[in-house]
Order: sequence, then structure tokens, then C-alpha cells
Amino acid sequence: MKYFIRSVKYFFYFAILTTLIILALVLIGAVEGNIESIFEDGYSSLWKIAAFFIIVASVYPKFGFVRRQLETSEDWDTVKEKAKAYFDEKPFVVESETEDCLTFRRRDVIGRLTKMCEDRITVSRTDDGYFMEGLRKDVFLYSSGLLSILAASDNAE
Repeated sequence: MKYFIRSVKYFFYFAILTTLIILALVLIGAVEGNIESIFEDGYSSLWKIAAFFIIVASVYPKFGFVRRQLETSEDWDTVKEKAKAYFDEKPFVVESETEDCLTFRRRDVIGRLTKMCEDRITVSRTDDGYFMEGLRKDVFLYSSGLLSILAASDNAE
């Protein structure tokens, strides 16, 4: 269900972004304010554009969100505390905390809106180890930072 909701969000995101771009082009006078003159096939082009957005939006969540394993020898309590300290320095705040999971959200509203409220980063413990989940770019960026802090504490001992 989460995948479907993300797909719908991205469909509307693409549609709104395209509408804003076309509106800006009309306002600066780069194109006429008539759909028939903006697109070669006029109004029938809108269905083709919508179909393209549906295809892209249905695939994007598969590639846009990842789950990455955090390779560390630290225990869960240490990982949790280091993750809290690390994300406290970043534009994130603890959203929820359970025995095996720690969830962060962006603290600024603008950041949340630009990511369509898909800004959640989850650090969790499973039988297979520790994992970080979220937007691909954020997970790779912040997991690398967290892993370097965990590695530094491993080497200090």
C-alpha cells in the first residue's frame, strides 16, 4: 500500500511541476496561453503526458527508496545513541523510537514539503543486522556519515 501511495504522490508531483513550468512559460510570454498551440496535438497530448507520468510514477518508488545494511560490530544501544547524536546535528529530529527501530523526520517544513513528506529515515535492528531505510540519496549520504562515526568508535576501543 505504501508503494501505491508513493506512486500517486509522484504522479501528482510531476503533474503539478509540469503545470507550474508551463504556467511560467505562459507568464513570461515564451508560449501562447492556449493548449492547442503549446502542444503539437493539443488536448490529446495531455493524455499522452499523463500516461508517461503514470509510467514514471509507478516505477520511481522502486528506485527512489532503498534499504541499506549498516556494517558495524557495535551493539544496538550504541548504534541508537550514535544515530540520535548524528541526526541531531543534521536537519532531522526523532519521530519515534521503539525497542528495535528509530525513526527520524526532517525538522523544517520546507524540507518535508520538497520531499513530499517522504523524508522519513529509519534505522532498525533485525536478526540480520542493522539497516537504514528511506530516500536513496538520503540513505547513502547519512548511512555513510553514521558508519564513519561508528567505525571511529570501533577503532577507539
